[in-house]
Amino acid sequence: MDVARLDDDADDDGTADCNDACPNDADKTLPGQCGCGQADTDSDGDGTADCNDGCPNDADKIEPGSCGCGVADDDGDADGTLDCNDGCPADALKTSPGTCGCGVSDADTDGDGTADCLDACPNDADKTAEGDCGCGISETDSDAEPDCTDACPLDTDKTVTGQCGCGTPDTDGDADAVADCADGCPADAGKTTPGACGCGVADTDSDADGTADCLDGCPNDANKVIPGACGCGVADDDTDGDGTADCLDVCPNDADKVIPGACGCGVA
Repeated sequence: MDVARLDDDADDDGTADCNDACPNDADKTLPGQCGCGQADTDSDGDGTADCNDGCPNDADKIEPGSCGCGVADDDGDADGTLDCNDGCPADALKTSPGTCGCGVSDADTDGDGTADCLDACPNDADKTAEGDCGCGISETDSDAEPDCTDACPLDTDKTVTGQCGCGTPDTDGDADAVADCADGCPADAGKTTPGACGCGVADTDSDADGTADCLDGCPNDANKVIPGACGCGVADDDTDGDGTADCLDVCPNDADKVIPGACGCGVA
């Protein structure tokens, strides 16, 4: 027997070829995971040699999966889309932020093309902001005042009813603070009704006898409204009842005479 031949060590690794499963690989005596001639290095220490590890530097993966090496194939919101491909990884209802962002629905309840998150009137298809009238009420306007706040929506000249009501201007021709529509004397600033004397003439009662001067023949005589026999300021008394007023009766106390005559008053 040739002893030297039995002790051959082709790879010079100190293990005779007869005991070396990898006689030509000085680094291995067994094929290991990778086979002779290839190191069983495990760079990421995950228990799978690099030669069999699709992600040799990722201890959590041995193949790239959907997300690639170094990125976990987690699905945090369990929506069926992995986090690496999910624009909203914590929102199970969305995979992209959309209009409203993650965690907020892109619902458009009123179907007006504006998502509820941006629509101040989410149930009003005609409005996206409350405006002057609020949601659900039209901002219709024909006179620069929205109809919802316009007491006269069909009258372009008025927004409140005023004294005359919608459709009638509150013109005050005589500037007396009473609109012409309610003023019986629209051209007389001193009157709103004709009164006793009519528009344009004051209902003054200078002598306070209850008869306006315009109808009083004696405006400064509280006891008379016509001059009578004696004139204004003089009573039409007939003391002796003879039918002749005292002012014209020289014998005011003698019913039989109005002048003294030859015998004088009181003597027939």
